[in-house]
Amino acid sequence: MHWADKIAQEIVSSGKYKPYWVDDMKTPSGFAHVGSLRGPLIHSLIFRALKDVGVEARFTFVINDFDTVDELPSDLKESFAKYMGFPLRATPSPKDGYKSYAEYFAQDFKNNFKDLGVEAQFLSSWDMYHEGKFDEVIKMALDSSEKIQDIYQKISGSRKKEKGWLPFQVICENCGKLGTTRVYAWDGKEVSYKCEPNMVAWAKGCGHEGKISPFGGKGKLPWKVDWAAHWKVMGVTIEAAGKDHASKGGSYDIALTLCDEVFGYPRPFNFGYEFFLIGGKKMSSSKGLGLKAHDLVKIMPAELGRFVFTRTNYKEQIEFDLMGTMAIPDLFDEYDEAWQAYVAGTDENLARTFILSQISEVPAKNPIFLPRFRDIANYLQLPDVDLLKKFEEGKGSPLSEKEKEILKEREKYAKVWLENYAPEEFREQMSGKLPVEAKKLSSEQKSYLGKIIKLVDKASNPDDLQKDLYELSKETGIKTKEAFSAIYLAFIGKDHGPRAAWFLLQYPKGKVLARLKEASK
Repeated sequence: MHWADKIAQEIVSSGKYKPYWVDDMKTPSGFAHVGSLRGPLIHSLIFRALKDVGVEARFTFVINDFDTVDELPSDLKESFAKYMGFPLRATPSPKDGYKSYAEYFAQDFKNNFKDLGVEAQFLSSWDMYHEGKFDEVIKMALDSSEKIQDIYQKISGSRKKEKGWLPFQVICENCGKLGTTRVYAWDGKEVSYKCEPNMVAWAKGCGHEGKISPFGGKGKLPWKVDWAAHWKVMGVTIEAAGKDHASKGGSYDIALTLCDEVFGYPRPFNFGYEFFLIGGKKMSSSKGLGLKAHDLVKIMPAELGRFVFTRTNYKEQIEFDLMGTMAIPDLFDEYDEAWQAYVAGTDENLARTFILSQISEVPAKNPIFLPRFRDIANYLQLPDVDLLKKFEEGKGSPLSEKEKEILKEREKYAKVWLENYAPEEFREQMSGKLPVEAKKLSSEQKSYLGKIIKLVDKASNPDDLQKDLYELSKETGIKTKEAFSAIYLAFIGKDHGPRAAWFLLQYPKGKVLARLKEASK
């Protein structure tokens, strides 16, 4: 059973999480990296799994546009420095055509959702606050400020805030900043506050002091309180969180405890999910580490983009290192295996993974020929290869219209991969005919090339072949450098190149053997 189906089954069988309301949220502070998509995709899969067991479910995604500008993308650090401390919704857009900074970046994320089949209804935190939907929970939080401090201390081990601390910030009536205000008194109707010049390092307050109603969008609750408040205000019953929030004593634990002890709201069904890594490191938009979310569908079909998240259990990290690796061809192979399992009915879990990876309609269970991605990438670099003809030969009959569409799509993405991500040994291609530089081959080198024909003919594993090539050079007495130079001169016309075994085994074996025979004469 797929992990999303197991979660849906657990939710329904418990009888505790009705109505089934799945939710997730994000702050639109910049272009999201692809790792930010893991939460939305996990929630999308759970939503689909719930619907597939026959229950009514709702899926929302909150844009936290009432959050403060407290960090800027590198290209906006200078031009937007003056807006540090303002609410995202009250900050102008970096580009014409959008009403605010929040709308500009949120729209990009919404486009990502549409591309990847994430079917959430979008809600605005700013709108909900300004519509008065948070008024009740604001009062509850202000009335329970001491209890909230105790919860912070008990759950996270943090020190108590300064005396008089209240879990709320208002928008300064003088300068419009939110991130610099300190609320220090509450009389049941209004809060007293000061816009502090030096409260935070990243923004400077104007020093204004005032008294104002906290209701109707005049201010907002701090993050951990705000999270639990959203659950109560909206009626959320299911929401997971990333490992950084879900670690013991973290914001997730605090928000869940606030449900129990402050807001009197049942805890949603909850669990933590693992990180999305690149090169072993967690992705970060602010540090520029990782692929932008909107670039995912530029390097692979949307179904494969969704498959990245669907195939991996939420408890496992996703390692997605694309540069100079075979990650994308390997991903296509895995996807094709899942597709064939769906058609043939040979592996229930793989078939379900394929179904949940589809953007809209699931293809019919008809037998289908899938042109292998890495073969397409290979043929694209060989002269005078007709891809359609090549794959019709491979299939043994003409491609269907659907198969032609798949071939055309994969050709497009193979070109992107070759240009931007393929390993050096894949980009350095075998010449169409024996290079003229092969005339430089010594008699020793030609003899070596003749002797490796048997090794290449029986080889299937590049690691083993690479060892065999080294061992043969020692046995025959030729210097290792000269031996490998012979291979490169025969295939690419240079005396150096990529890892030989991997290079040789990426091509049709008959073609490689023919070249070795020709070069060894």
